[in-house]
Amino acid sequence: MIKEMISVIIPCYNLDKYLSKCLDSVLKQTFDNLEIIAVDDGSTDNTPDILSQYAASDNRVVVISQKNSGAGNATNAGITYAKGDYLAFVDNDDWIEPSMYEMLHTALTSNDADMAVCNFNLIYDDHINYCYSNIRDGVVNIYDNVYSYFCNYCACPKPNNYIWSRLYKASILKNSGIRFEEFNLGADTLLNFKLLPLLNRVSFINDGLYNYVQRSDSSVYTAAKISNIAQVYADSFEALAEYYSIKGFNEFLSVLPIHAFTRLRSTFFYSRLAGMDDEAILESIKKSFTGRKISDYLTGAIS
Repeated sequence: MIKEMISVIIPCYNLDKYLSKCLDSVLKQTFDNLEIIAVDDGSTDNTPDILSQYAASDNRVVVISQKNSGAGNATNAGITYAKGDYLAFVDNDDWIEPSMYEMLHTALTSNDADMAVCNFNLIYDDHINYCYSNIRDGVVNIYDNVYSYFCNYCACPKPNNYIWSRLYKASILKNSGIRFEEFNLGADTLLNFKLLPLLNRVSFINDGLYNYVQRSDSSVYTAAKISNIAQVYADSFEALAEYYSIKGFNEFLSVLPIHAFTRLRSTFFYSRLAGMDDEAILESIKKSFTGRKISDYLTGAIS
């Protein structure tokens, strides 16, 4: 019997300092039937050389090189290439625990789930927040209660809506045509929420198996500083609402007020991260949300 394969997609751009630790953690997985797709998004540091060395020493590593076009496009290139039964994603400055994919694969297959999700650790220079997100072991049938799923897993105080904490059935994601859009913030959240109506069962693991490095110069922090965050979230919310409407996902449209609240909360979080004071944040929200779908759904949430 041929063992199922997991395709691990790693978009890479100018982080040669962290790349070897990331790649080593994937190569040392206890689930070893892996296809590791490293997409070099036009790096100008030593990233191409490091990737070439790894590809030469382990035939599981595949390198795709492209002109710089953003993490979303790099990830999409990996999805197109991937040949595995399941898809996983890793950021090139993070690392994963040795048993991550074995545990996620077992949680997914043993529970006949479409996706498995693990907890994660926030890695700071001087401390670690272990098992950060509010999830617990178990299996959830999304369509049993869509409202409950949104409240408990998407709008909780410490949500887990990242792509890298998940193992996806490749057929569902590939056949859906859903791909990453070039939003500076929240592109993975948008993809996950678009994919959600296509899933039936999700399996959760409370173990912190992914290590999410918190760097002051990371892409998230940089994007927060240069973006009109309220505008970005208003645009991504609009894209999600339009998608649900076009596809006729009415159960999910009905719970968008909950998601609108989380986008508002995230606007404050990332705006403060970017150094904005609350008065400026409120003014930005007023300008960016007024007349948009997110404002309509927020009004519905409190009316």
